[in-house]
Amino acid sequence: MKLDLNVKGIGKKLTKVSRIYKLIFILGINILIFVLLFFFIIKPQFETKKKLLTEYQGIKKDLEKMIAVKNNMEKSRKEYTELQEALKQVLKQLPETKDIPNLLRNVSNVGTETGIKVKYFEPKAMQNKEFYAELPFEIKYSGSYHNIGYFFDGVRKLERIIHIANFSLDSKGTPAKIVLEGSCLAKTYVYLKEQPKPKKEEKKGEKKEGKGAETPKK
Repeated sequence: MKLDLNVKGIGKKLTKVSRIYKLIFILGINILIFVLLFFFIIKPQFETKKKLLTEYQGIKKDLEKMIAVKNNMEKSRKEYTELQEALKQVLKQLPETKDIPNLLRNVSNVGTETGIKVKYFEPKAMQNKEFYAELPFEIKYSGSYHNIGYFFDGVRKLERIIHIANFSLDSKGTPAKIVLEGSCLAKTYVYLKEQPKPKKEEKKGEKKEGKGAETPKK
């Protein structure tokens, strides 16, 4: 009976509580639930989303860098291929070796094509320059005036650079059939991978001059 009276008393007291306090209590419970949801569910999701977004941006930047590297590699490969082709053309004009047999063959072929008889071919001593060497050679030939002109023009148009420094002509035969005989000094060039070292004689001469400049001891 006492328990029933107490429950009834509590109920009466609750009914006496103002409506505003009930609303505040309910609002407080809702706020507490929201706070708990925010810190245990919503906030971790935001942090996970932020972390994933940062990782995505980092991966995107790395991907853009890789694409740029790939494009540069393709461009570099293309440029390298073009340079290799250009180098091949340059080496045809300025080879790294004397290649005398091929030089003689090319000159003889031009002579045959232009109706000139190449009677003599003699390479001279190479003369070293800064990054290349001059290779002079003498040619003796015979043929008609016009054919000799075609011969010189054909030699000039060869892939390998050949410069005809000077030439001479002398007429032979009868007035009815004149044949021109002549010789010329031509120069071709060889590419030097390494610059030529100074001769030992020059070094010795420098040392002698240095010793001569010293004051004699008393």
